[in-house]
Amino acid sequence: MTRGRALLAAVLAGLCGFVQPGAAQEGEKVTLRFVSFPRSTDPDPVELLVGNGVTTEVAIPSNEISGAYEVPRQGTWAVGETVQGPDGEPSFRIFGKAKALASPTQLILLVRKGKEYADGFEVIPIDSRVTRFGGGKFLFMNAAKVDIAGKVGDQKFALKPGGHTILEPRAEAGERTFHTSLYFRKDDEAKNFFSSKWPVSDRARGLIFFYHDPRTQRLRLHTIRDFL
Repeated sequence: MTRGRALLAAVLAGLCGFVQPGAAQEGEKVTLRFVSFPRSTDPDPVELLVGNGVTTEVAIPSNEISGAYEVPRQGTWAVGETVQGPDGEPSFRIFGKAKALASPTQLILLVRKGKEYADGFEVIPIDSRVTRFGGGKFLFMNAAKVDIAGKVGDQKFALKPGGHTILEPRAEAGERTFHTSLYFRKDDEAKNFFSSKWPVSDRARGLIFFYHDPRTQRLRLHTIRDFL
C-alpha cells in the first residue's frame, strides 16, 4: 500500500469510529417535563414533534411541573399543532422551537408570546437534573436577558442569563418566612424590581424562573411551590 493510500485508509477508519457513537444514539430516549408561563388557570396541551411527521401531546401546566414524557432524542424540540396543509395532508404548525440539550432529563420552559398559542412560544430547555432538591430549598433560574441578583433571607446570589442556583434560606427568628429582595442590572447599576416575604417549609420547595414577557419585554418572575 502506498503512503497516500495508507493515509486515506487511516482517515476513513477514524471517520467510521467517529460516526459509530452517533449511530448508537439512534432510538435513544430522553425524559421531558414542561412548564409554561405567564400563569394560566388551565392551559391546553400542545403537540411535541418527536420524529418525521410524528407528534405526541404534552401538558404544559403553569402552576406545577408536568408529568414525565419519555420520547426519542431529537436535535431540536419543537412544539405546535397538526393542521391540514394546502394539499389536504396533515402538516405540523410550529409555535416555537429550540436546540435540545444533551441531558437525558430536560425541563422545557414555554413562554407564551401572546394570548393565543398561534402567537408563538419562546422555548427554553434546561437540564432538569438541577431541579432534584428537597424541601426548604429554592431553585432560581435566570431565563431572562439581563443579570439577576438577590438577597433571600440570609443568603445572596447573582445569575447571568441562563444561570441557576439552589439556596436554602433560613426563616427569620420566630417566623416561618424570610425576606426576599430581587434586582436586575441596568447600566452597571442594580435596580430593585421585587421585595416581599416568602414562606419556607421542609415539606415544600420553591422554583423561581426569571423571564422577559415577550409581549411587553418587562422582567417577570414565575414561582412554583412544589409540595413534597
